[in-house]
Amino acid sequence: MSDVNGAADVVQAVPELAVPEVVAPVVQFEPDPTTAFEMALTADLYVRRGLSRDVALDYSDASIAVAEALGGRTYEELCAGLSRDELKDLQGTLVLELGAYVGETFIRNHGGDWGWASMPVGRAFGLRTAAGLTAFPLTKAKKRLLGDFGSLVAFYQLLVGWTGSGR
Repeated sequence: MSDVNGAADVVQAVPELAVPEVVAPVVQFEPDPTTAFEMALTADLYVRRGLSRDVALDYSDASIAVAEALGGRTYEELCAGLSRDELKDLQGTLVLELGAYVGETFIRNHGGDWGWASMPVGRAFGLRTAAGLTAFPLTKAKKRLLGDFGSLVAFYQLLVGWTGSGR
């Protein structure tokens, strides 16, 4: 399955596999074990958020759909009546937790590392799959929650299918 919106949040590190909007020149990537540990803790916060709403998240591939639905419902329910500053805080928290959960689930099931990708205008935080694909689940979570743009399920399936690590 391919998703143009999901594909835009993925950078392939093998330039000879040219696919429009997915592939870019080789991207340098620096793993960051400290931040990876923090992302695992943040993903666990999202699991606890789910439990507080009677939603079980188990880091399985199938749980991505549940996590995506939880994020949308939580955002809709909690954003009503908030001040601008409170809304920004909620948005940042939910985006970080949901993006961390998606990335951590992928890494646990299919391998890879959290870290920093060199980009033309600086660095971006994301994950590098065991197959060398660089993806940005936090960016995708932000687009999904704040703009209802694209599908995290399709994004995740694209990563799994692209890396050949599907189980």
